Amino acid sequence: MSGVFDAPGEWLRGNLHLHTTNSDGELAPQQAVDGYAEQGYDFLSITDHDVVTDPDELDSRGMTLLPGVEIAPPGAELGQTIHCVGIGPSAEPSTLEADTAVAAIGRLVDLCEACFVAHPSWSSVTFADILPIEGIIGLEVFNCTCRRGIGRGLSEVQWDDLLARGRRLLGLAVDDAHRHYDDLYGGWIMLRAQDRSPDAICEALRAGHFYATQGPEIRDVTIDGESLHIECSPCVEVFAVCPTPGRGTTNWRHGGGRSEQQSFDLQLRPGTDPFRVVVVDAHGNRAWTNPYWLD
Repeated sequence: MSGVFDAPGEWLRGNLHLHTTNSDGELAPQQAVDGYAEQGYDFLSITDHDVVTDPDELDSRGMTLLPGVEIAPPGAELGQTIHCVGIGPSAEPSTLEADTAVAAIGRLVDLCEACFVAHPSWSSVTFADILPIEGIIGLEVFNCTCRRGIGRGLSEVQWDDLLARGRRLLGLAVDDAHRHYDDLYGGWIMLRAQDRSPDAICEALRAGHFYATQGPEIRDVTIDGESLHIECSPCVEVFAVCPTPGRGTTNWRHGGGRSEQQSFDLQLRPGTDPFRVVVVDAHGNRAWTNPYWLD
């Protein structure tokens, strides 16, 4: 999952969670496509609740459009539903009736090219809710509408809790825009794919050949033993975050400050495994690599 910066192909910008008037969003599907195309996105998935919007019925405006869907079966620890996004479903989600949330999401996994858990923080979904779900590729580490709507867009804690328990899950940033307020173009993934076809995008997604961002660019990550070198757009903080107790490091630990830099060198302490890299710009916007396992 850590080979994105060495992977062949081109960088593509994409959003994989979006709602339209086909469910509870305020933009018509074509309006949404037009907006993302004008913002320079390369791929997009409309993921309305319980219904699949056919990309063939839309003018793609030069983007790759991936069919998608979101389901929300009940059964979380605190009484909430567990939302899950499926990319590339082969059938309508009406076939997903099941006794438990784990079973319903398992059936979605069987229908789709890739599935991930949506906005754990917004849903008050815990790591224990996600732990038994098999076949998902990851979860949303950042959700724009949840940040701008209720201030709970970050789900780093749930991600780390799962990593610490051996789940090798990826982290995505998304908009989840409904357009009830300004929740567009705030989180996306930068994905390294062989080409712009749906198959190539889904293959790169499953392989973890992407990073998640609110704006900063991560240009390279190099590991040499316990030395870590990061290249990025101008940022003031860099973290190597490890979910095991007392591990990880930052540029502050190595004498850094809040001056902008485009390269950082960190020294990992023994036992920092797995870890993920986070960069933060002067405005507080973040970007996240997927986890690195040193084994």
